Amino acid sequence: MSVSALAILGVAVVLTVALVLARPVKWTDSSRPRRRFGRLSMKPLSDDERDQYVALWAGLQERFVDSPAAAVTRAGELLDQLAIARGFPAGPREDRMHALAAVFPERAQGAQRLHRACAEASSGQVDAEPLRQALVGGRALFEELVAVTAQDRALSAAVAARRNRERRRASVRRAGRSTRT
Repeated sequence: MSVSALAILGVAVVLTVALVLARPVKWTDSSRPRRRFGRLSMKPLSDDERDQYVALWAGLQERFVDSPAAAVTRAGELLDQLAIARGFPAGPREDRMHALAAVFPERAQGAQRLHRACAEASSGQVDAEPLRQALVGGRALFEELVAVTAQDRALSAAVAARRNRERRRASVRRAGRSTRT
């Protein structure tokens, strides 16, 4: 065989081996949410909103003693409501859970456990201890979602500045009225 025929045959073998060994890249389940929601930025909460969510959570924890299933169900609803308020997807819960897992990977399992407990609580066949553990897991994510971020501090400063401007304008208007009379 000639050298050129051997070279062509060699190139063909290399290409064939490369094609056989090449496989499409498969995304793992854990990398999909990170890729899809990894750059999600949370919307800030006002101090009043934050206080309201914290008070609601405290109330449902107190209610847990008398009605664990109802408290866990309400906790799941409140967690969803807070996540949506912070800018997570408002659509199906599964999308929201994926987004939460991307932003809070260490807390997402607690939220998933809470939502599973909500489903089980609706059947009425659940002991209080698994519901308590689910509520504790959900609380960890809740605390992350109500935590004060830099955006929240900026919003609070902007709201305070706007209130101060409004107060000054109101006092100027009052002063103008009193001098006219």
